[in-house]
Amino acid sequence: MDAVGPPLRSLPQSTALLGQRRQWHSNAHSGRCTALDPRICLVAVAGCAAVCRAPQHSARRAVSALVVGGTGRVGGSTARWLQRLAEETKLELEVAVGGRNKETWHRLRDRCPEAAQWSFVEVDHRDRKSVKEAMALQQWDVVVHTAGPFQGVTEPNILKEALELGVPYVDVCDDTELCKTAKSLAKSSVPAIVSAGIWPGVSALMVREAYERLGSIEDLEMSFYTAGTGGAGPTIVSATFLLLAEPPLNYQAGQEVRAEPWGQRRLVDFGPGVGQQPVHLLDEPEVYTCHEYLGIPNISSSFGTAPDIWNWMFAAARVLPRSVLANRGLMQQVSTFSMPIITAVDQFVGSINAMHIKATGPADASGRRSVATLRVAHQDLEDCVGLATAAFAFELLEKRVKPGVWFPVEMDAASRSSIFRRVQHGSILWDL
Repeated sequence: MDAVGPPLRSLPQSTALLGQRRQWHSNAHSGRCTALDPRICLVAVAGCAAVCRAPQHSARRAVSALVVGGTGRVGGSTARWLQRLAEETKLELEVAVGGRNKETWHRLRDRCPEAAQWSFVEVDHRDRKSVKEAMALQQWDVVVHTAGPFQGVTEPNILKEALELGVPYVDVCDDTELCKTAKSLAKSSVPAIVSAGIWPGVSALMVREAYERLGSIEDLEMSFYTAGTGGAGPTIVSATFLLLAEPPLNYQAGQEVRAEPWGQRRLVDFGPGVGQQPVHLLDEPEVYTCHEYLGIPNISSSFGTAPDIWNWMFAAARVLPRSVLANRGLMQQVSTFSMPIITAVDQFVGSINAMHIKATGPADASGRRSVATLRVAHQDLEDCVGLATAAFAFELLEKRVKPGVWFPVEMDAASRSSIFRRVQHGSILWDL
C-alpha cells in the first residue's frame, strides 16, 4: 500500500524518538494533546492516510464454496476450476469438497495436486440428514451439486436445504423431471441455477445467443458429442443407460412428443478437429427449458459417442426392460464393471466434447428463413464441464444473479457474456 510522506524507516530511530512515539500513543488514547516532534506527527498522519486509502476488500473475509460430489471426476474438475478462476480474479476463495468417504478424498488428492489446498466434508448426497449437517457446518457462499447421476431422483434435497439456509446454489442436473421439480421452488431469497455445466448449461446459453440474433427460433436442433467417456468416469456411462429408460422429450408444432430413445440416427458436422459424427435422440432438459422460456415450437436433442461400437451397444441396450435400464444401482454397477475396457478404449479415441446448435428462424415475407449455427468444442469433457460449472458458480459469487431458481436459458446477456468468456478457456473450436 502507498504511504504519504517519508517511510518510517527513514527517520532516526533514537531512544528519545521511540519514547516520544510511546508518549504520543498514550496521549492519543487518553484524549490529551501535547507538543510532539513534527516528525512524529508526520508519521501519524501518514499512517492514518495509508489506512484510509487501503482498498476496502483487503479486510474482507474469504468466500467459501462447497462442492458436493467434489471427490468425483466432474466435482473435482469443478473444484479445480473454482480455485483457478479465483486466482485469476484475485478472489480469496476457500474450497471444500464433499464426498461419501475419505477413501475417495484420498484418491482425489493423489490425482489432483490442487486438492492439497482444499478441505474435505463427509456428506452423502442421498441422505437428507447428512446433507443438512454438511450445509450447517458454516455459512457457505455457494454450494455446487455435481453428484450424479440425477436420473431417477425425485426430490432436489440439496437445493431445498440451500434455499432453507439462504445459500446460493448451482447444480449440473440433466434430468428433465427433476429440473421441473426444482423450478417449482422458485420463491427464494437467494439465487440458484439449475442444470448448469457444459450441456446442459452452456448449450442453453448458445441457444439463447442464437435466439437473440434471429429474433425468434422456429426450429432447433441440439447435438452433442463426447469421445469415449470424456474422462468423466463411470457416471456418464450409467447416466446414458438411465436415459435409455426415458423416451426423449421433443416438441413438434408446439406439442410435446415422446420419441424412441437412441433413435433417428443422423450425421452432424461438429467442425474442425471433430468432423462428422453420428448422433441419436436422447432426453435432455434444455428441450423443455428452451420451449418453455423461449417459446420454440420445434425442438430435438441428440447425442453420440466414439468409437461407433458404443453407439450400437446403446442401441442394442434398448431391448432391455425399462425397469432394468432405470435401476440406478444396477446401471452404476454395470458401468463400474465395464470401466477397465472403456478406459482402455478411451486411450485411443480421446475425450473431446463438442456441441452443435442449429437454429432456424421463421420465414420472412419472401419465404426465406435465416439459420444460425453455433459450434463449440473442448479437448476434454471432464475439464470443460468443471470449467463451465465453476463459471456459473462465479456468477453467484460475484452477485450477478438475482434471487430465485433459474435455468441457464433465463440468464441475462451480461452473465451469458461472462460465462462464455470463461468457458472459452482451452476450447479447440469456438464458433459463436
